[in-house]
Amino acid sequence: MDALKLFYSIIQFSPFPERFEYVNAGVVVFDVGNKEISLRMADDLSRVKKFFGEINAIFLKRALHDFAERVNYHFDRTGVSVSSIDDFNSKRADLFRLTPLNSVAGDRPEMVASKLFHELVVWDAQPRKIERINTMLTSAFREAGVLQLLDRRPEPVRIEQYGVSIQADYGYQNGVYNLIDSARFDSPNRGLAEAGKRVLEGKALRANASMRLIVVAEFGSQADSFAESLRSDFERVGAKLFKMDEVDDLAEEIRRTVHN
Repeated sequence: MDALKLFYSIIQFSPFPERFEYVNAGVVVFDVGNKEISLRMADDLSRVKKFFGEINAIFLKRALHDFAERVNYHFDRTGVSVSSIDDFNSKRADLFRLTPLNSVAGDRPEMVASKLFHELVVWDAQPRKIERINTMLTSAFREAGVLQLLDRRPEPVRIEQYGVSIQADYGYQNGVYNLIDSARFDSPNRGLAEAGKRVLEGKALRANASMRLIVVAEFGSQADSFAESLRSDFERVGAKLFKMDEVDDLAEEIRRTVHN
């Protein structure tokens, strides 16, 4: 396996493993090169209840915790490979199992685990999507060490020409004031519509308020060409676009140019 890639496996649960009916209960991400493991385990058991009816929640949460400890212990000793996943499952005919390895793009195991957890495990993901993308951006800035350099939730900017106010997650000054907002462009049609709206906002901010819009977006499985085309559209109106896994590049720009 390529040591520069991350790999993930889904933790699945079934009270009736002999039926081969499982529900996703967690995600484990393996950073082979750095020998790191990042786990996210379900706390909300609504998906499990949906499929299997009422369960002993205290028992299941303890069992999940024990399983997570066994995962860490096993792969810390054996390393990560296709055969090590098979070996782990073959020795544990119980309520949980790991799915075969899949590769995933990214270089931050914790962020990738969080993303996959919300995509593959969380039962009612849609209502909390905006909050999650904001949380992902905050976590990324905190990990990059620049959170303290930013203004949290700066005052909305009113664009009278269009009768709208533009609100962003963060802001900072570096000669011009930069509004930094998070977004999801991971659905082809909805993502394109949302990106078009953000481009217009960036153009309006530059023309009417002498500010710059910076959008940090989650693209999911969208093609790289889609992201690069959007990046060009942002640049043409004086705005900037970063992928969520490019936060380090933005953080470096912030450290280099911020004016307190």
